[in-house]
Amino acid sequence: MRFSLFLAAALMAAQVPAHAATGKPFNPDLSVNFLGLAQSGTSYSNDRTVANSHNGLQLQEAELQILSDVDPYFRANALLSISQQDGKTDYGIDPEEVFLESISLPYITVKAGKFKMAMGKHNQLHTHAYPFVDAPLINQRLLGSEGLNENAVGVSGLIPTPWFTELTVQGFSLANSNLFNTYNSGDIGGLAHLKNLWDLNDDATVELGFSGAEGKNSVNQMASILGSDLTFKWRPAEGGKYHALIWSTEYLYGQRPGLADASGNSQRNLGGLGTWLQYQFGERWWAQGRYEYVGVQRSAALPVATKESALLAFLPSEFSGFRLQYDWIQDRARTQNDHTIAFQYNVTIGAHPAHSY
Repeated sequence: MRFSLFLAAALMAAQVPAHAATGKPFNPDLSVNFLGLAQSGTSYSNDRTVANSHNGLQLQEAELQILSDVDPYFRANALLSISQQDGKTDYGIDPEEVFLESISLPYITVKAGKFKMAMGKHNQLHTHAYPFVDAPLINQRLLGSEGLNENAVGVSGLIPTPWFTELTVQGFSLANSNLFNTYNSGDIGGLAHLKNLWDLNDDATVELGFSGAEGKNSVNQMASILGSDLTFKWRPAEGGKYHALIWSTEYLYGQRPGLADASGNSQRNLGGLGTWLQYQFGERWWAQGRYEYVGVQRSAALPVATKESALLAFLPSEFSGFRLQYDWIQDRARTQNDHTIAFQYNVTIGAHPAHSY
């Protein structure tokens, strides 16, 4: 009797394809991340509940990610963002990233869909992976609240050098509201990104990147943006669970021909940088500081702005985190300085893929 039951079970298992037994092709990895924010600031827009973001309690963003291999040749990733719509109290759902990526082509990786462009380092991060609660000032002012996130196709490949070198070339639609926003849907922009990574020793690495993008703007002129980034990471092979250090600096410079304010003053050029230090001083504790300067290469009509931030983070695990941040913003366009205190919680459930190094 036992042999008969064993034989029947074996025959049933043999009728199911091996790849289907895992259920992987039919059950992609799912994850949900959400950010809650409590904020108090002196900025003139913070007291309006239709502003994003504003004072008080709010859901900063919820993110649903669906990731799976399509077949032996391609991987698909769909990431939907739920956040407050600008000028409204309602929440909207936007396809933050939806793309197809090759996984078996020799030497190169091809990517197509809607995704965060390889413009610098910070632009490629999702909101929950930001080093601080908000994006750097220069990223917000040049690329907007969503960053450079467009319909695009790209190719990445390794260059044979003694160190890690990756070259990425992308073509993208010109729909960015701040920089590339032509009215002709047939116009295409171009972007190139070069990433270099060196192992200094078993404990430390340094990364150096260069980026550039060009495309037409709303007045049918060629706008462009250049960037460079430098990141140093240290985590000791022994005791790395308790101590680590990350120092990152990024510079962006945009040329926006034809852009002027209401008085006709040219606002063509704008550049700025941000540098931040993150230090892990315990198994679950991080202390961070950031300095930003907007006005390195600028049009005379644009005022200089600086921002200083301090942050304390408590991370119980890789799936949850709590961060307290203080910002001091000095903008010469205004007669007062802005001070903001923000408390953010960050929670992830499900099979969330690891972020890029």
